[in-house]
Amino acid sequence: MGTVVEYLVWLIDGVEMNRIICFLLYTFVLLALCISDASAQLQQQNTDESNRQIEQMTHQTSSGPMKVPKEVKVVVEGDRARSVMMPWTLGLHSVTSDVHLTDNAIIPLLRAAGVTTLRYPGGRIADTFHWSTHAPSNWQGLSHPNVAYARDSNVGSFLRFTEQVGTAIFTVNYGSNLHGNGGGEPVEAAAWVAYANGNVDDTKPLGKDSAGNDWQNVSYWASLRASAPMANDDGKNFLRIQHPAPFAIHFWEIGNQVYQNGYYGDAGLEEDAHAPYPENAAENEKSRRRNSSLSPAAYGKNFIEFARAMKAVDPKIHLGIPLNPSVSGQINRQEWTKDMITGKYVNESRLSVDKDFGYAADWAKGVLAMTCNDVDFVSLPLYAGDTTAESNWKDLDENKLLASPQGPLAQTLAAVGDSIQKSCGQRARSIRVAVTEMGPIPWARVAEPVAVGLFAADVYLTFAEYGVMNVDWSELHSGGFLDENNKPGPAYYGIQLVYALMNFNDALLVASSSSPALSVHAAKRADGSIGIMLINKDAKNATTVKISLKGVALGAKGARFDYGKTNPPEGNSLVGRQMDGLGTSFSIPMSPYTATVLLIPKAQ
Repeated sequence: MGTVVEYLVWLIDGVEMNRIICFLLYTFVLLALCISDASAQLQQQNTDESNRQIEQMTHQTSSGPMKVPKEVKVVVEGDRARSVMMPWTLGLHSVTSDVHLTDNAIIPLLRAAGVTTLRYPGGRIADTFHWSTHAPSNWQGLSHPNVAYARDSNVGSFLRFTEQVGTAIFTVNYGSNLHGNGGGEPVEAAAWVAYANGNVDDTKPLGKDSAGNDWQNVSYWASLRASAPMANDDGKNFLRIQHPAPFAIHFWEIGNQVYQNGYYGDAGLEEDAHAPYPENAAENEKSRRRNSSLSPAAYGKNFIEFARAMKAVDPKIHLGIPLNPSVSGQINRQEWTKDMITGKYVNESRLSVDKDFGYAADWAKGVLAMTCNDVDFVSLPLYAGDTTAESNWKDLDENKLLASPQGPLAQTLAAVGDSIQKSCGQRARSIRVAVTEMGPIPWARVAEPVAVGLFAADVYLTFAEYGVMNVDWSELHSGGFLDENNKPGPAYYGIQLVYALMNFNDALLVASSSSPALSVHAAKRADGSIGIMLINKDAKNATTVKISLKGVALGAKGARFDYGKTNPPEGNSLVGRQMDGLGTSFSIPMSPYTATVLLIPKAQ
């Protein structure tokens, strides 16, 4: 047992000692270099192997329960890299209404799961959120009340919290100004950049917004960040965090899902006051549908203004635009919305499939036509799965959920990459993809929670193989990650299994499985060892996996981590055990509904 403990200490704790330092170094290097085809270009990922997997999984999605054969053959090509795990890949979607967002108890949990990046301040909250007052604009798009902001989830507390984990993706307010009577202000976003990234001696003026509010200069906000709280709070003490050094937040998204602002019909799920709302909310759709101030071209024009203002403060930041994932031709399930009083999900949409089905492609084409030269990444919300007819459409269809990473979700990524390529040409090579909300459809009941954990492990690695730079599980205290008492759920263990497999900047390898019911992912670690993840998606049947590794010499002794129905975690961590008989050709048994990670050292 001693050798196992020593191995695990080397695996996790030894890496953790230098984790933050390494994270910052890798971040600097990767941002300074041109991203390679293997790690950043979705349009370059359509290899024969990827197409074969998509074809298999598309068939599997419509063919009922996953069924794994008694024997599955897996081949790992140890000398062929597909991509790398970027420093921001393991992320979480967080919301400023979360009263436990900045709990100190969360920090060691996130570190143990390898999470480095948190999105803030949330989804639709973002387009009414004002970072400098920690207060919202009035929500005018829908008839539900504003979400209350948690006092300790303000931007100052969040930055202090995030610094101990890694970094953040900030979604700035595109939808509304301080008074809620006009669209988001580029200078307000620029002041946020100044607060997070500015230097105290930078006197560059920011200017006034369209309502006449003076946003001072960079030094004003940076000095506020560096200051100690005042004895008599003037309302800005939450911004005084005694942090002179800039936080160097690199990724900034301009608005949340702006394409749901009402331009394509309905009252609009997303706040966007670039066009005024009528006094009678029942008239929203009539006044907003096809309103030119809400169009893709209008967003593109405004994005350029945001980019100009924000990059004048910090030219190193990377800016993103929201795209609708339905560019692949799939129905957008994001038309469901959560009632903030009852907590139930209801379908508010009145969009016509016949009239509006192509609006996702229309939005992407219109926005990219305006922004190709200025945008650095696109952001997508992706919720997977469906509900079952047997449950009267209430229970999560686990089979469709588990089939989705190599099926519908892979198709969506390919379609997004194709859209960027067609619109931006050679510039597409510099535009990355972030999945800023990821999880199972949130309104469905989950009968077997472990399926969510298996899905989480599979989808993070699949997206990393496609070069996605960031994936944010939705959300920190929901969707099976942590509960309100910060107890880990199945998604937490699925992501922790990814971190057991590999660290950021490790290479993902080409790997294949003879059965779509068993996923395989493989990585070459920095020390030359090989990690392999196997996921048995069959809820009832065990299998034997015959593994063959090519182009690499490996040792016979390693470690094995298991998570599944018959392998529950011990406490907050997945515990590995020593395993013999490995090398480059061996077989292992796998239980139903189980994910297994094998770590094999290089030959001595």
